[in-house]
Amino acid sequence: MRIASLALAIAVLGSGSAHATVLDLMAPVGGANLYAIHDFTAPSSDVEGAVVAGGNVTVSSYSINHNGKNAFGKDGYALVAGGNLSLTGGSIENGKAYVGGTTGLTWAATPQMAATNPVDFKGATSYYKGVADALSDLDPTGAVTRLWSGVQVTGSGRGGVDIFNVSSDLFATSSSWTLDKLVPGETLVFNVSGNAGTFNNGGISFEPLAGYNVLFNFYEAKTIDVRGVIGSVLAPYATQSANWGVINGNVVVDTWSSTVQVNSNHYFNPVDIAGLKLDQGGDAASAHVPEPGSIALVLAGLLAAGATRRKRRQD
Repeated sequence: MRIASLALAIAVLGSGSAHATVLDLMAPVGGANLYAIHDFTAPSSDVEGAVVAGGNVTVSSYSINHNGKNAFGKDGYALVAGGNLSLTGGSIENGKAYVGGTTGLTWAATPQMAATNPVDFKGATSYYKGVADALSDLDPTGAVTRLWSGVQVTGSGRGGVDIFNVSSDLFATSSSWTLDKLVPGETLVFNVSGNAGTFNNGGISFEPLAGYNVLFNFYEAKTIDVRGVIGSVLAPYATQSANWGVINGNVVVDTWSSTVQVNSNHYFNPVDIAGLKLDQGGDAASAHVPEPGSIALVLAGLLAAGATRRKRRQD
């Protein structure tokens, strides 16, 4: 084997191991604070940033986008509703509102109304379901284990991005976090299995995770009761039904029926995730990445083959 051919093989293998796709979680909805694939309903509370919902938005005593974190840019949208809007008491602030159906406002000021829908709802739905499924297929780089009445999160020690697979049952009874081999500021993706997702009914402090870029991927859940969270939530098949508490981060759900307050901080930062592959249609698929040891074995075989051929030529 010529040196040039060997160099090409190394380059090909190297590019495969380095493959990564940037996960920009809220890009399909313009960076909104919260996206509900279907309806968004709440009898009180607020979302500090922008709200996008594919169905009806029915809220009362409610504030949307008080902090002016518009979707689709500085002069963009505070609210996008694919269906009807009913607001009884409260406000939609600091941006435009698009409503695909009827608008009913009682004891509420009329926001600046927009005629153009900026969201491809079908594409966004496909994207989020694809991302949730693909993230769940990635090989874990760390572990979440029981430690006394809480959980211990053990990372790879390399920083960057760590992937964890964990059962919802473990989080449902946990009261504390212990962190090990994590690099401050790194991305933590928790793939949470199970049909129902909760964090001990809000009985666990998330302060230990405040210095990380965190995503909880409830890729199987049909219902979630999520509160007290510092980090973002991806649950495209689930209804959020909790009735008090707060989420600090982005939220993607199938349906929102909750009084939980959603704050406009700890948004999920776009990040390269090795092995994550998005197709051109917006869906996602995982690609298992060869480990460095596997590459080394392949290269060793190539080198051995080259040495054998040279020996034969010399003979």
